Amino acid sequence: MSDTENTTGKTASYETFEDFLNTADDAVKELYKKHTDGLNSALDKERTSRKDLEKQMKDLLPKAEKGSELERELAEKVRLLEEADKKYSEIERRAKFAEEASSEKCVNTKAAYALAATEGLFNENGTVKWKELKTLAPELFKLSGTDAGSTGKRALDNDINAALRQAALGR
Repeated sequence: MSDTENTTGKTASYETFEDFLNTADDAVKELYKKHTDGLNSALDKERTSRKDLEKQMKDLLPKAEKGSELERELAEKVRLLEEADKKYSEIERRAKFAEEASSEKCVNTKAAYALAATEGLFNENGTVKWKELKTLAPELFKLSGTDAGSTGKRALDNDINAALRQAALGR
Protein backbone atom coordinates (compact mmCIF):
# COMPACT_ATOMS: atom_id res chain seq x y z
CA MET A 1 0.00 0.00 0.00
CA SER A 2 1.52 3.34 -0.93
CA ASP A 3 0.95 6.69 0.70
CA THR A 4 0.75 9.92 -1.27
CA GLU A 5 0.33 13.41 0.07
CA ASN A 6 -2.56 15.12 -1.69
CA THR A 7 -3.06 18.84 -2.26
CA THR A 8 -4.77 19.34 1.11
CA GLY A 9 -1.66 18.09 2.92
CA LYS A 10 -3.31 14.86 4.03
CA THR A 11 -1.88 11.48 3.17
CA ALA A 12 -4.03 9.19 1.04
CA SER A 13 -3.58 5.41 0.87
CA TYR A 14 -4.10 3.35 -2.26
CA GLU A 15 -4.40 -0.41 -2.55
CA THR A 16 -3.67 -0.44 -6.28
CA PHE A 17 -2.34 1.84 -8.98
CA GLU A 18 -5.84 1.92 -10.49
CA ASP A 19 -7.16 3.35 -7.21
CA PHE A 20 -4.57 6.12 -7.41
CA LEU A 21 -5.26 6.79 -11.08
CA ASN A 22 -9.01 7.07 -10.46
CA THR A 23 -8.39 9.87 -7.96
CA ALA A 24 -5.71 11.65 -10.01
CA ASP A 25 -6.22 14.93 -11.82
CA ASP A 26 -7.27 14.85 -15.47
CA ALA A 27 -3.82 16.11 -16.49
CA VAL A 28 -2.15 13.12 -14.79
CA LYS A 29 -4.64 10.72 -16.36
CA GLU A 30 -4.00 12.20 -19.81
CA LEU A 31 -0.23 12.00 -19.33
CA TYR A 32 -0.50 8.37 -18.26
CA LYS A 33 -2.74 7.59 -21.25
CA LYS A 34 -0.25 9.19 -23.68
CA HIS A 35 2.58 7.19 -22.14
CA THR A 36 0.82 3.82 -22.28
CA ASP A 37 -0.77 4.39 -25.71
CA GLY A 38 2.66 4.39 -27.31
CA LEU A 39 3.65 1.22 -25.49
CA ASN A 40 0.40 -0.52 -26.38
CA SER A 41 0.75 0.53 -30.01
CA ALA A 42 4.29 -0.85 -30.20
CA LEU A 43 3.16 -4.09 -28.60
CA ASP A 44 0.28 -4.47 -31.06
CA LYS A 45 2.62 -3.84 -34.02
CA GLU A 46 5.05 -6.47 -32.72
CA ARG A 47 2.26 -9.03 -32.33
CA THR A 48 0.96 -8.32 -35.84
CA SER A 49 4.39 -8.57 -37.46
CA ARG A 50 5.11 -11.86 -35.64
CA LYS A 51 1.81 -13.36 -36.82
CA ASP A 52 2.46 -12.15 -40.38
CA LEU A 53 5.91 -13.73 -40.36
CA GLU A 54 4.53 -17.01 -39.06
CA LYS A 55 1.85 -17.00 -41.78
CA GLN A 56 4.42 -16.28 -44.50
CA MET A 57 6.60 -19.15 -43.33
CA LYS A 58 3.66 -21.54 -43.23
CA ASP A 59 2.72 -20.47 -46.76
CA LEU A 60 6.27 -21.14 -47.99
CA LEU A 61 6.53 -24.56 -46.37
CA PRO A 62 4.34 -26.44 -48.92
CA LYS A 63 6.23 -24.77 -51.80
CA ALA A 64 9.54 -26.21 -50.65
CA GLU A 65 10.64 -29.47 -52.19
CA LYS A 66 9.81 -32.53 -50.10
CA GLY A 67 12.78 -33.71 -48.08
CA SER A 68 14.91 -30.71 -49.05
CA GLU A 69 17.09 -28.76 -46.65
CA LEU A 70 14.86 -25.71 -47.20
CA GLU A 71 11.78 -27.67 -46.12
CA ARG A 72 13.50 -28.85 -42.93
CA GLU A 73 14.70 -25.34 -42.10
CA LEU A 74 11.27 -23.81 -42.71
CA ALA A 75 9.57 -26.49 -40.60
CA GLU A 76 12.05 -25.85 -37.78
CA LYS A 77 11.54 -22.06 -37.96
CA VAL A 78 7.75 -22.47 -37.92
CA ARG A 79 8.04 -24.75 -34.89
CA LEU A 80 10.26 -22.22 -33.09
CA LEU A 81 7.83 -19.40 -33.87
CA GLU A 82 4.91 -21.44 -32.54
CA GLU A 83 6.85 -22.20 -29.34
CA ALA A 84 7.68 -18.51 -28.94
CA ASP A 85 4.00 -17.64 -29.39
CA LYS A 86 3.01 -20.13 -26.69
CA LYS A 87 5.62 -18.72 -24.30
CA TYR A 88 4.54 -15.18 -25.10
CA SER A 89 0.89 -16.06 -24.49
CA GLU A 90 1.83 -17.58 -21.13
CA ILE A 91 3.80 -14.46 -20.17
CA GLU A 92 0.91 -12.25 -21.23
CA ARG A 93 -1.56 -14.36 -19.21
CA ARG A 94 0.73 -14.20 -16.17
CA ALA A 95 1.07 -10.42 -16.46
CA LYS A 96 -2.69 -9.97 -16.78
CA PHE A 97 -3.17 -12.22 -13.74
CA ALA A 98 -0.71 -10.12 -11.73
CA GLU A 99 -2.53 -6.90 -12.72
CA GLU A 100 -5.90 -8.27 -11.66
CA ALA A 101 -4.54 -9.92 -8.49
CA SER A 102 -3.98 -6.61 -6.73
CA SER A 103 -7.57 -5.50 -7.26
CA GLU A 104 -8.72 -8.91 -5.96
CA LYS A 105 -6.62 -8.30 -2.80
CA CYS A 106 -4.37 -11.29 -3.46
CA VAL A 107 -1.51 -11.47 -0.97
CA ASN A 108 0.59 -14.09 -2.81
CA THR A 109 0.32 -13.63 -6.56
CA LYS A 110 2.86 -16.30 -7.45
CA ALA A 111 1.13 -19.01 -5.41
CA ALA A 112 -2.31 -17.93 -6.61
CA TYR A 113 -1.19 -18.08 -10.26
CA ALA A 114 0.39 -21.51 -9.80
CA LEU A 115 -2.81 -22.81 -8.21
CA ALA A 116 -5.03 -21.26 -10.89
CA ALA A 117 -2.88 -22.76 -13.65
CA THR A 118 -2.78 -26.19 -12.00
CA GLU A 119 -6.50 -26.28 -11.28
CA GLY A 120 -7.50 -24.87 -14.69
CA LEU A 121 -9.17 -21.77 -13.26
CA PHE A 122 -8.96 -19.78 -16.48
CA ASN A 123 -11.88 -19.20 -18.84
CA GLU A 124 -11.58 -19.80 -22.60
CA ASN A 125 -10.75 -16.11 -23.14
CA GLY A 126 -7.95 -16.26 -20.53
CA THR A 127 -9.76 -14.50 -17.70
CA VAL A 128 -9.37 -15.86 -14.19
CA LYS A 129 -12.20 -17.54 -12.29
CA TRP A 130 -11.52 -15.42 -9.18
CA LYS A 131 -14.54 -16.62 -7.24
CA GLU A 132 -13.50 -20.26 -7.58
CA LEU A 133 -9.88 -19.43 -6.73
CA LYS A 134 -10.95 -17.56 -3.58
CA THR A 135 -13.14 -20.50 -2.56
CA LEU A 136 -10.33 -22.97 -3.17
CA ALA A 137 -7.62 -20.99 -1.33
CA PRO A 138 -9.01 -18.15 0.83
CA GLU A 139 -5.65 -17.85 2.61
CA LEU A 140 -4.23 -16.25 -0.55
CA PHE A 141 -6.57 -13.26 -0.28
CA LYS A 142 -6.88 -10.41 2.18
CA LEU A 143 -10.28 -10.31 3.82
CA SER A 144 -11.90 -6.98 4.66
CA GLY A 145 -10.45 -5.65 7.91
CA THR A 146 -8.28 -8.72 8.54
CA ASP A 147 -5.15 -10.29 7.25
CA ALA A 148 -5.10 -13.16 4.80
CA GLY A 149 -6.73 -16.39 5.82
CA SER A 150 -10.17 -17.56 6.67
CA THR A 151 -9.91 -17.36 10.47
CA GLY A 152 -10.96 -13.73 10.61
CA LYS A 153 -8.34 -13.11 13.31
CA ARG A 154 -5.75 -10.43 13.02
CA ALA A 155 -2.18 -11.57 12.57
CA LEU A 156 -1.20 -10.21 16.00
CA ASP A 157 -3.78 -12.45 17.67
CA ASN A 158 -1.88 -15.44 16.28
CA ASP A 159 1.56 -14.09 17.19
CA ILE A 160 3.64 -16.57 19.22
CA ASN A 161 5.29 -13.73 21.17
CA ALA A 162 1.90 -12.43 22.29
CA ALA A 163 0.92 -15.93 23.37
CA LEU A 164 4.11 -16.30 25.41
CA ARG A 165 3.57 -12.90 27.06
CA GLN A 166 0.03 -13.84 27.98
CA ALA A 167 1.18 -17.17 29.39
CA ALA A 168 3.89 -15.46 31.44
CA LEU A 169 1.38 -13.00 32.87
CA GLY A 170 -0.97 -15.84 33.71
CA ARG A 171 -3.85 -14.66 31.54
